[in-house]
Amino acid sequence: MAIFNMVIQVFVVMSSYQSIAEKFKKTGNPRFNPSTPLKAMLLCWGPYGILAFYAAVENANLVSPKLRMMAPILAKTCPTINVFLYALGNENYRGGIWQFLTGEKIEAPQIENKSK
Repeated sequence: MAIFNMVIQVFVVMSSYQSIAEKFKKTGNPRFNPSTPLKAMLLCWGPYGILAFYAAVENANLVSPKLRMMAPILAKTCPTINVFLYALGNENYRGGIWQFLTGEKIEAPQIENKSK
């Protein structure tokens, strides 16, 4: 059941971001990478899903308590990782972060809108 739940999450996230990427391609902004949020989700929630599956079929007490605690902590960092992914992926936010850190203003590249 734990693996099935992970498969459902991956399918929903993958299909959602693929449709968003299709929309961006139609509007002329193909810079959106739909695989990055999926990779972040698998990186954060993958160990938790594996540990939950292992606990379903075997005795989870065989795994050290520190290792058992790392999976939920890593899973709970997923929203924080997503914030950094979205902020650094957006050129406007990236320019603002750069200006905040260095004091230099960078010009955002002009994007041609092909949806006219």
